[in-house]
Amino acid sequence: MKAGRHRRLLAPAAVVLTLGLALSSCSSTATGTDGVIITANTGASGAFVRNFNPFLPNQAQAGYGGTIYESLLFFDMAERRPPVPQLATAATFSPDGRTLTVTTRDGVKWQDGQAFTAQDVAFTFDAMIKHPELNTNGLTLAAATAPDDHTAKITFAQPAFNQLWGAAGRTLIVPKHIWEKIADPATELNANPVGTGPFTLDAFSPQTFLLKKNPGYWEQGKPAIDGVRFISFSDNTSANQSLLAGKIDWGNTFVPDPEKNWVAKDPKTHLVPSAGIYQTSLVPNLTTWPTNDLAVRQAMNLALDRKRIVETVYFGIAKVPSPELLQTPRDDGFRITGPVTRDPAAARAALEKAGYTRGADGVYVDKGGRRLEISIKVVTGYTDYIQALQLMQQQLAEAGITLTVQQVSSAQFNSDRSTGTFQLLIDGLGGKPDPYQLYNQVLASATTAPIGQKAASNWSRFSDPQVDAALSAMAGTDDEAVLKQRAQEIARVMLDKLPYVPIFQNSPNATFLATKVTGWPTDDNAYALSRADSYPDTGFVAKNLKPVG
Repeated sequence: MKAGRHRRLLAPAAVVLTLGLALSSCSSTATGTDGVIITANTGASGAFVRNFNPFLPNQAQAGYGGTIYESLLFFDMAERRPPVPQLATAATFSPDGRTLTVTTRDGVKWQDGQAFTAQDVAFTFDAMIKHPELNTNGLTLAAATAPDDHTAKITFAQPAFNQLWGAAGRTLIVPKHIWEKIADPATELNANPVGTGPFTLDAFSPQTFLLKKNPGYWEQGKPAIDGVRFISFSDNTSANQSLLAGKIDWGNTFVPDPEKNWVAKDPKTHLVPSAGIYQTSLVPNLTTWPTNDLAVRQAMNLALDRKRIVETVYFGIAKVPSPELLQTPRDDGFRITGPVTRDPAAARAALEKAGYTRGADGVYVDKGGRRLEISIKVVTGYTDYIQALQLMQQQLAEAGITLTVQQVSSAQFNSDRSTGTFQLLIDGLGGKPDPYQLYNQVLASATTAPIGQKAASNWSRFSDPQVDAALSAMAGTDDEAVLKQRAQEIARVMLDKLPYVPIFQNSPNATFLATKVTGWPTDDNAYALSRADSYPDTGFVAKNLKPVG
């Protein structure tokens, strides 16, 4: 399961082998002169790229969100709880929902010693107005000002009650005195990041980077650990080898049959499945044939045996998804239909109704003679996705569709996904606190871009005035009845137009080694998402860990 989507270039085998040997000679948690430093991995990431751009979290290196840079508030997406104040002590909307007044925290300093003020908050949001490609949360921003050093006012073009999470919970605040000197923040790699967070970048290489405790952090007594070391791996297999050998404190990869292979091996370690919040889906490019043909998407949707994929690949831990792309069971009250029933015959009928004819080899061709062959991109080393795709190849073949799997590096995947250089992707969507946030992320016209330009999060290039109007109405109200009505309007469009094809709903594949540190999120205290690549949860978890004893 890939939630954070922050992976980067693949490491050569020799590099991974060398790293594995280095890991085998040390314990998972360093406790020498450097103090207690936990070791984490953010999934099958391959070689790290020194990109810490806080404006573009989907393209930057995982692990920095919440550790180096912070948001105004922290929202727990694992459970419904009030947001926790971070850089803001208060954030309140005006009665019309168009102005968010932020009161900033006193006594906070940037990691270079400069004082943090409301001017930094206003600058961050103003940068997103001047550079729309930075507005990855699809905020309807109109203006951002700071009448004094303790108050920022963010003005929206429309009522924006339901944009609080995106504005205060997912926007990482940057230092004005540094970023005002950067001409193009959208292309800035920010190799030496300066934030307000509990950790600072201490060392970096393509195989590992180290975040050390920020001694001047604003929250008294935190962090209690001395650092987090992130390690890269080329695939799930190599990551799991180190995990099962006790070399990783914070695991973040797919572990087959985790109860047997992880939990049962050591009672001091545990898997935290938490609520399933990620919708792994097929992402079609809606601008190019054949994935821009609704009949083809309908056929794929009908041909897939989701129950078999869940049981075979994920040992029943994943769930058959909501076809509306909603999170179940949390959002069941918004749903309008049940799961999709596999029907290869209906899939073939949909294609034939659209004018496709089946060739002697069983593959359909369109009226112009083009074979129905679709290339799908997946990150090399994502063994669970690859296994799922192997099953999907068989299932789609029964419907007369040839699926060709193209494995690419994480960096290439992220780039191609952003610019629309693909026919089909398999990707994890979701991880949002409510239907509005999820639909706004993947369906809003404001979060997409023309092919060749970088889309913020609407990778399929879907655009629909009805959906945009419904999203606008949801953003401008806190009336539960209106929210449900509008969400169901969008759900109907999801079912009718299939801008994404949900495959399964999976929970975070997170494992914790609790022998040296305590305070991990658990089922009894799910205070944050448990994955090491879920920003800003990574930093929120790390700063709440405590050494044992």
